[in-house]
Amino acid sequence: MSDAAAQPWQDDRRIADFLNYWRSKRPAAGRLPPKPAIDPVELGAGMLPILALIEPIDGGARFSYRLSGTRMNADAGLDLTGRYVDELNPNRDYARYLTGLYRMTMQHRLPVYSETRYRARSGRMGTTRRLLCPLAKDGVSVDTIVCAQVLEPDDQRFIEAPTLTYAASFEPVCVFVIAD
Repeated sequence: MSDAAAQPWQDDRRIADFLNYWRSKRPAAGRLPPKPAIDPVELGAGMLPILALIEPIDGGARFSYRLSGTRMNADAGLDLTGRYVDELNPNRDYARYLTGLYRMTMQHRLPVYSETRYRARSGRMGTTRRLLCPLAKDGVSVDTIVCAQVLEPDDQRFIEAPTLTYAASFEPVCVFVIAD
């Protein structure tokens, strides 16, 4: 591996560990792991709160949170499970940004890493680190995206302040499609 500056997903141990875990579950080069390959027992209690399963609807026309971890729900200020991205985010630009990342993951059939600077309605400001990994029951057609997401507030006084569906305003910092 090269330095973390060239691979910012290495900056957070949980994100880096999940990428390595996802890679270990690929059945063969060019093939995607199926959803059952992602084992909550193997991942452990420390990883589960920052994970979400996202399902493309109608080939990626919409996306739904099939399951979301407790930390993600706490950061959002509500349970994301069963909610649609385009209905959930009052900031339509942010909803389109997220949908674009999910579509990029489907298109490339590779992990996508992004960092975003955000300002929440609560006043909380910080950075979101997000890793999106594609899953496919047939090994080819993406039917689920597993997301590992970490929010890092600039001011620790806001550590528990919910973002209330994330970003009142945001600025993309970087987006990488992570090749094998």
